[in-house]
Amino acid sequence: MQKEQERDILLGQAYADDRHLDVRYRTHQLYTVDPVDFGRWTLEQLRWHGNERVLDIGCGPGDLIRRMGQEHKGWGLLAGLDFSPGMIAKAVASTESPAVAYLAGEAQALPFPDRFFDVAMARHMLYHVPDIDQAIAEAARVLRPGGVFLVTTNSAHTMPEYEDLRREAARRFSALSQPELTTERFSLENAEAFLNRCFERVESRILRGTLRFPAAEPLVDYFASSRALTMAPDHTEDDWQAVLAFVRAEAEKAIARQGHLDVTKITGAIVGVRGDSG
Repeated sequence: MQKEQERDILLGQAYADDRHLDVRYRTHQLYTVDPVDFGRWTLEQLRWHGNERVLDIGCGPGDLIRRMGQEHKGWGLLAGLDFSPGMIAKAVASTESPAVAYLAGEAQALPFPDRFFDVAMARHMLYHVPDIDQAIAEAARVLRPGGVFLVTTNSAHTMPEYEDLRREAARRFSALSQPELTTERFSLENAEAFLNRCFERVESRILRGTLRFPAAEPLVDYFASSRALTMAPDHTEDDWQAVLAFVRAEAEKAIARQGHLDVTKITGAIVGVRGDSG
């Protein structure tokens, strides 16, 4: 898929607003065995003083920095940036704190001066950026010397049971693109190599978990949330319903055999520290 077409799909369909993203969030919240508050876990990877200037790149509807602003009032600045105007509109409408600011913009050309922030975050989004190296270089540019870049992403080997199902569906239905793990562009396995080009010290932390589906429908809903990213642009509604019927039937078979369907998750955080002379 050409880069411009990919951008149109991301901006116009997949992330025009937070509907599809919310399905995925809720799936992880509701069906993870021994669930972890991933937003809090992410923040716990750093030692905070409470007065930092923080930039959340790809902030979506602004949930995390809005929560930071609600729980603590002493921040230097909390700024959220997203390429989707729909996401930014949702973030602005949901925020009352004057310490939190949102704007639409591109990760590859951050609209901030050099050395302005103490912490920059990019959570589960760098694999969508056309030029990952440029986005990381921009994050480094807006961080002060000694500033920290906090990134989250998945392993390239996360959710293998789910990916096997997607691959089988793609083999059977030509309207479903052969699944490409978007995460593989920027994963736990290659993230340190990317960050090492701009940051003096880089460290990864891994979080493992299990999604347990007691019925097929939550998994079907999760699958459906990625329709714009996986189906051919010219697919028909009949094509889509046939794919969903197959996914549902396969999930029901697995659940009938063992009472539930388990999907293994491997995600984590990468922390990069900018050199003092940077």
